Amino acid sequence: MRRTDPGGHPAESGNGLFAEWTRSARPGVPVSSRRAIITQIREAIISGQIPAGQQLKQDELSALFGVSPAPVRETLRQLESEGLVEHFPNRGVFVVGVSDEEALRVLLPIRLLLETFAAHQVVSRLDDELIEELQRQIEVMDAGADTGDIAMLNEADARFHELLVEASGSPHTIQLWRSVLPRIRLQFYRLVPRHPDLHDVTREHQTLLEVLRGGDPVAIDDELRVHIVETSAALILQHQNDSTNEGS
Repeated sequence: MRRTDPGGHPAESGNGLFAEWTRSARPGVPVSSRRAIITQIREAIISGQIPAGQQLKQDELSALFGVSPAPVRETLRQLESEGLVEHFPNRGVFVVGVSDEEALRVLLPIRLLLETFAAHQVVSRLDDELIEELQRQIEVMDAGADTGDIAMLNEADARFHELLVEASGSPHTIQLWRSVLPRIRLQFYRLVPRHPDLHDVTREHQTLLEVLRGGDPVAIDDELRVHIVETSAALILQHQNDSTNEGS
């Protein structure tokens, strides 16, 4: 197995694929569809159960899911298109992470651009039904924060933003946002546990919803910048500082 260095390149390590995440799988029991295989591996990568740098071997996955190599190959190609794995010629397929630099310089700015455009489209169609559904996702986040359920909190967070983007009615914006969604969710699982209080996530989304309801385009731009870029950047930089202090 290989793990990645900070730049995302494979580095040597020593454990096999059949680690913690396989406890929720059923090795040797056939999976009914390719979609089920993709979903299970995708969720294990996003949640960190399969870490960055882990090699995904076709024969091991075939044995794990009780399928022929063909659906496994298709799965790995799909995950590569989502930016979750990378194929290195003559070495194999490895899980890739999102480096701090890539997050700060690429992923977060893309999110901000797409979601700012979407939010401005949504303001004129922010009806009671959409507000109610957004509020429901905030309540789910709050329940996740109450119990320390990171998965519950993160999935409601992702759904909140997905609802906003979908409500924009812009097919190109929706398609582009969904293309980076797996990496966005990967960042959620990485950054959310760093909040001093998980309820901060709930409060941030409640503030964002109120700003959207207010309809002021300048306020919307400012709040989205804080919500998507500045808060995430602060968590990343704080983690870097903590790691530096621990190593000194």
